[in-house]
Amino acid sequence: MLTKTMVSPARFGLVLLAALFLMAAAASGGAAASAPDFTLKGVQDGKEYKLSQFRGKVVLINFFTFFCGPCRQEMPHLSQMYQELQGKGFQALGIGLASTPEQLKQLTTQLGLSYPVLEGNDAVGKAYGGVDLVPLTFIIDRQGNIVQKVLGARSKADFEAMIKPLL
Repeated sequence: MLTKTMVSPARFGLVLLAALFLMAAAASGGAAASAPDFTLKGVQDGKEYKLSQFRGKVVLINFFTFFCGPCRQEMPHLSQMYQELQGKGFQALGIGLASTPEQLKQLTTQLGLSYPVLEGNDAVGKAYGGVDLVPLTFIIDRQGNIVQKVLGARSKADFEAMIKPLL
């Protein structure tokens, strides 16, 4: 004898939620996107920096603007973390957008930043999916893959929790 079973709306919701969770987990476990290479000029030293020159290191790329308050708050923490972890295979790079080279140089001096700050442009912003809001930070593993995209300011502890397992 065949019997019909009714599924309650609550149970259906739980099953649907579990299925969505499993799909999201499967999607995040896929291949990481390769970080687009770039060549940009450093404001502190005038040298050209290529992302590819840091292959084999964990790289944090922080997009910011001169006028961004939250950016200014997190940048000294990034600088501190860079000083502490650079000997362990970590590299931080700041990319200034919508700012003049003079503004960027002033900011690096004012905040005492120890990591390279680069003159950004529209092309690098587009290569990283369009940078409409800052701060926007990308964490790249030793193989050159983007493993984290972080919108908004974070604490030093938050960034360390993302970076230290990759070192």
